[in-house]
Amino acid sequence: MKVGFVSILGLPNVGKSTLINAILSKKVSIVTSKSQTTRDAIMGVYNEKDLQIVYIDTPGLFPGDEALYQMMEKSARRSMSGVDVILYVIDSTSKNYSKDDETLASIKSDAPIILLFNKIDDVRVEQMEALLAHYNEKYPNYEKIQISAKTNFGLKDIKNAVVAHLSEGLPYYPEDVITDKDKPFMAKEAIREELLRFLKDEIPHECAVEITSYEEKDGGIFIKATIVAEKEGHKAIIIGKGGDMIKKISMSTRHNLEKMWQSHVTLICRVECVPGWRNDPRKLQKLGYGREDN
Repeated sequence: MKVGFVSILGLPNVGKSTLINAILSKKVSIVTSKSQTTRDAIMGVYNEKDLQIVYIDTPGLFPGDEALYQMMEKSARRSMSGVDVILYVIDSTSKNYSKDDETLASIKSDAPIILLFNKIDDVRVEQMEALLAHYNEKYPNYEKIQISAKTNFGLKDIKNAVVAHLSEGLPYYPEDVITDKDKPFMAKEAIREELLRFLKDEIPHECAVEITSYEEKDGGIFIKATIVAEKEGHKAIIIGKGGDMIKKISMSTRHNLEKMWQSHVTLICRVECVPGWRNDPRKLQKLGYGREDN
């Protein structure tokens, strides 16, 4: 059978997580309209007869100054090592090519790079022609595919292009494995997704989630989580008047987890203020960032 690893790279908010979810027809990465949503490299395993492709969704390549962003950048670049193909996703609605050009030039890998022009359903024909002309001139040897991850357009073209670069071998994961992440990790991400959805401005980006307890018993799943805020003012906003906001976040997360797992979920969330956690390597390690297996 054909097998291989494929890393999905690109700037923040270009649709990488939407793409991997569409390819797998399963939700393995959280998706929001805000940049820097993905903080960890997440594997998603695609299986069909005589084929297994392990896709790696990565944080957006973003050269931030804080320790958290540096760890996210390191995680994304580490995902290039040993892969068979790199899919580099470009937001077709962007008229500024310089950041993508700079990022592509910084990729150090022997793997073939395929350029995916995403969100083509939101672009005028003239703008798309200018975009293609630029990348055809600058990267004439790179394969290029126009896609819309939101509508599943171009997914078959991606698979065919990837398969052409794969080798024969044994599967890396059992057929029933969808992702390398466990349920506590998925619960943490589900809470972060609701923080990003319900909270405005920089608040959700300055939050982290720690799963402090996870148990499966009596036919249900029992989870305790701590939402880590960086400022006391943010903690108050997350809790809300009379606890309204934290209840809303918890209830929405619980509903999403029950839908995903088809099991009753009890979720208890508390909020804690930890000033400077995003720049403290020890706190980041405790929260699960920067580990080699992330």
